Amino acid sequence: MYTRFNYQLILSALITITAALLFTHLPVYAKAPTYQCRVVAEYPHDPQTSTQGLFIHDGKLYESSGGYGSSFVIIAELETGRAVSKFKYDNRYFAEGIARYKDKLFILTWHSGTGFIHGLEALDYQTSFAYRSNKVATEGWGLTYDGNRFILSSGAARLDIHNPEDFAHTGEIVVYDGSETVRRLNELEYVGGKILANIWKADVIAVIDPDSAQVTGWIDIAPLREKLSEESGVANGIAYEEETGRLFVTGKHWDKLFEIEIDTVLWRQPMMRKE
Repeated sequence: MYTRFNYQLILSALITITAALLFTHLPVYAKAPTYQCRVVAEYPHDPQTSTQGLFIHDGKLYESSGGYGSSFVIIAELETGRAVSKFKYDNRYFAEGIARYKDKLFILTWHSGTGFIHGLEALDYQTSFAYRSNKVATEGWGLTYDGNRFILSSGAARLDIHNPEDFAHTGEIVVYDGSETVRRLNELEYVGGKILANIWKADVIAVIDPDSAQVTGWIDIAPLREKLSEESGVANGIAYEEETGRLFVTGKHWDKLFEIEIDTVLWRQPMMRKE
């Protein structure tokens, strides 16, 4: 028979385990090596932003924020976090991942099957597009462009490939770490021949080889939480500046954007680095 004292101990243990699992470090099946990151710089980030997509272009930060009735995309100053341009979406759309293609910004929405195209300079609305293939009722989560094709995540282990001109579905990649599929793939960034992916509700970034579909490494960003407010949500948001090789990460309702470095070379580096 359990005493009241034992019941309280069990309840306390369950609460502790639940809290620990809320932001897990690595999937229990992880086979690829784990790498630590080092913070190079910290920048202000609006904690009201529920980050869904992130990228850098011409020194400016592009970011989308989700939520029904509160979704938007902004262009912000990197150093200050101040929004210099903003487009707000109709209440029926939940904004998700964003990516640049030529002089346009493409953005997904979560459940609608509809994405939108904006001008890159002022976020002027241009047109919409359908992102679902005929076979699968895909959700829109993360989006990136690898120089030839769009890559889309939907919270599963599958990454869908799309033609950038008409967004036609052209293929898919199922991501593995060893023999296990890697689920909950979220925000994406293409970095020097690799796909970097946030894992929903985990403080790690998967480094994916698109040719083998294997995770070749995990970046542990859990230590960043020591520098964040307690209200900060899940890690979500990766931006890579090709010209300098700088890598930035943030999350939903984080009050900071971090520039980080990894000592081990995990992807192809830029040809020239600005000093």
